[in-house]
Amino acid sequence: MAGRLEGKTAIVTGAARGVGLAIARRFYDAGAHVILADADEEEIQKEALALDETRERAISFRCDQTKRLDLNNLMAAAVDAYDSVDILIHTASVVAAGDALELEESEFQRAFDVNVKSSFILTQIVAKHMIQRAEENEQKRANGAIVNVSAINSFSVIPNRFALGVSMAALDQLTRSFAVAFAEDGIRVNGIAPGGISGRFSGLSEPEARKAVVDRTPMQRLGEPSEIADAALFLASDQASFITGQVIVADGGRSIFDMPMPEPEADK
Repeated sequence: MAGRLEGKTAIVTGAARGVGLAIARRFYDAGAHVILADADEEEIQKEALALDETRERAISFRCDQTKRLDLNNLMAAAVDAYDSVDILIHTASVVAAGDALELEESEFQRAFDVNVKSSFILTQIVAKHMIQRAEENEQKRANGAIVNVSAINSFSVIPNRFALGVSMAALDQLTRSFAVAFAEDGIRVNGIAPGGISGRFSGLSEPEARKAVVDRTPMQRLGEPSEIADAALFLASDQASFITGQVIVADGGRSIFDMPMPEPEADK
């Protein structure tokens, strides 16, 4: 079956809810061992137990994803539980709302720490593990997959989402840069840029905000976290074995849609 992950182990960050949780569930259903990582210990414990009470194929790990020590410990916990890591999915993100003039420096920094720095650190840690494991097994190349989940704000501008857009653009470039760096080692690095996903960012909980997004989306609806999970499953699987350095946009056509202007009134 396409997209099966039997024998693979995946770390999913931001897995307490939303897109991260949907990906963790989808990977588990596809046969993978899954480590759900998030700062919300109570939620990830609950969700991991809901997937697998025996902990044979799903465990949780609470960590501050901006701290290298916590991420090293996350990697160690994954190896202790399941011997190796084959897949890394980074979904952890914050909005840090504010426009260019009023945004606090601390909020700008927080957006980069969570959205970019955490991926940078953990990708380094996981890639080193993948390369070392391949060498120990006398394999010429690793067979690893890394997927970063950004947002369409990485290439479109929303004034009161200044830090989100800038940090997500950096994350997309990090994806491409890591893809080139690790290509010879057999590690593929790709991204997904969702737009208008139900429940992802709190702003979409307001009816007016939801309507504004839907009105700008040719498919006339919000996406579901499960649909981003489908894209992540494809990119992490052997079905995408010749794809690296790509950022797939999953937004129902919103990023390519030029809204029609009103018809001009006929000359009298």
